[in-house]
Amino acid sequence: MIEPDHGIEAVECAEVIYRALKKAWSRDEQIAPEAFIRRVHEMEAEEAVSCFRRKFVTARECRLKLRGMPAAASLHVGRIRDLPLGIDVKPDPVAGENSVIVEPGHCLLINLPDPVGDSEAAEFAASQLVKIARSVSQAQEELEHMERRGAN
Repeated sequence: MIEPDHGIEAVECAEVIYRALKKAWSRDEQIAPEAFIRRVHEMEAEEAVSCFRRKFVTARECRLKLRGMPAAASLHVGRIRDLPLGIDVKPDPVAGENSVIVEPGHCLLINLPDPVGDSEAAEFAASQLVKIARSVSQAQEELEHMERRGAN
């Protein structure tokens, strides 16, 4: 059972987060900057970019939670915060019935520039995140998944 307040604690600099990648965002182990640009709907950008905390979710689980995305990228939170752009990561656990947390690992990449109001700044910030992001290989994903499940 998930603890009632599990996932609401601050995201620490030592943590790693995962971003599920669409096929178009992951080409030959290269991550496309679009993976870190806030999505636009009807000329309005979402507030943040959705990610998952490694302490709660494996790369595989991250991919599968979002309609089975084909790949995932990892980012070290301390390196995100070291960027001189004000980008940060905040917890955003998903609550179910009766406000009980059912997905403690969900988090948000926040303070990204608005791609509608300033596409150049949004693209620059995304390019800086790509520089510190790492593609999670299938071998790494499998190893992490086995270790998390207790199999060696």
